Order: sequence, then structure tokens, then C-alpha cells
Amino acid sequence: MPAFPQCDGEQWEVGAPDELAHLVALVLVGRVFHARSILEGAHLSPPSIGESLKDKLRTELHPGSAKGNEHRDGLLFEIICWVAAQIGKTDSERIDDPHLKSTTQGTDGVKVSVDPTTKRLTKATIYEYKCTTNHRQKFQSQVLKSFGEYFSGDRDNQLAQAVTALLAGFGFDDSQLAEAYDTLIQTRPLAFDASLTVSPSVFPAEKCVALFKDYDGLGVAPEMRGGNTLPLEDVRAWFSDFASRVWAQIETFDV
Repeated sequence: MPAFPQCDGEQWEVGAPDELAHLVALVLVGRVFHARSILEGAHLSPPSIGESLKDKLRTELHPGSAKGNEHRDGLLFEIICWVAAQIGKTDSERIDDPHLKSTTQGTDGVKVSVDPTTKRLTKATIYEYKCTTNHRQKFQSQVLKSFGEYFSGDRDNQLAQAVTALLAGFGFDDSQLAEAYDTLIQTRPLAFDASLTVSPSVFPAEKCVALFKDYDGLGVAPEMRGGNTLPLEDVRAWFSDFASRVWAQIETFDV
């Protein structure tokens, strides 16, 4: 749901939670390529995983403490955001893989857009994901702070590393990667995309505008600012149920 004049964006609804849980389960067992293929329309057989990994994921999906639940929910939300980004990408775009641990530090996600004819970088999109019950506070104190660090160049080393790794997947050679690096650092074709859980489950446009207040101060054009929301009546309860659905999928994988 667009939140003009602050940003463009979408409001998400999970209409098929078990199908989504299957994709998340595949990512968690290390088969991100499998999940990506399903999103592209392929049909692959269910994976086999080791008993040790299955036991580990059982514990991680049922942590048994409030802090543990928050970390788990953040990880699950990051993968959900990756799924949403994959659905919206084009053939001239590539998105890095989601993290497999909630404690991973650094960039939440990056997408590169290229000109397939000239093999040149045209845009780098930086993602921030927050699974939270305090959406406005998180956006204001953490998301905008992080975006500001990328915009100012403070985190150019992290961004350049992520971008060049993705471009290598497009077949860029060393000279093309060097040119892309210079474009990234000097021309700075940056876009920003924030995704947050919000409540209540009815979250109209005016609430989105209030949530993303001050986004327009970032210093990039409106079309380069994205703001997405996943409205839930009870964020922690929803993710507790979703974690159980993800585990039910993992339980079906062969050992």
C-alpha cells in the first residue's frame, strides 16, 4: 500500500500459510535454490536432510523463551520478505540469499538491477526487515539509521561486497565488476526498501503514512523508497503458529 509522499510500497497478506511455510522450510534446510525454483514454477521432489539438522531446527523453531521467540520470528520474517522480493523481481535483477541465523549481522538484503545488454549496474536496492510489535519506533530508530549509513557511504564496504558477489552471478568479468564498483561508489544508484510487521490487522493508508514519516528526508527520489507492511492482529501469536507450520513441513522431509 503506497504511503505517499513518504514512499511507494505494498501491503502483504498471507493467503496460503502452509505453502509459504513450505518455502521457508526449504530455505532453513539450506535449499534456497529449491525454493527459488518453486517460485519460478518448477516442481522438485521433497528434500532429504540429516537427523542432526532436523533436531537442531526443531529446537530453533520452538525456543521456549520470549527472547528466543523474537529471534526466531525475525528470522522467519526475513525469509518471508525474501520470498516477496523474489516474486517481484525481473530477469535483469538478482537478490542475495536470506540469512540462516537470526544473529547474522550486516545487510538484511540486497538486490542488483543490471542492463543485460551493456552488462552495467543500474541500481542497488538495500533491504531492511523488522519483525516487531513497535513498528514506528523500529522504523525511526533503526531502519532510517541503517539506510542513512548506506546513503552516506559509511557502509560502502559491506554494500560493495554484496553487490559484486551478485553481479558475479550474472557473469560479470573482473573489468565489468570494477566498473560496477565505481558506479556504485561514485554515481550511487541506490534504492531503499523497508518491510515491517504492523498491527492491528486493518492498517489503512493513513497509518502507513504515519509509520514511514521522515522517510522523505533520506535524500533519494520517492520511487527509490519502498515501504511494505504485513498487518497482523497479534504478531507474536501469528509467528508462533507459523513456526509450527514450518516445522510440520520440515518433519515431512526424508532423513
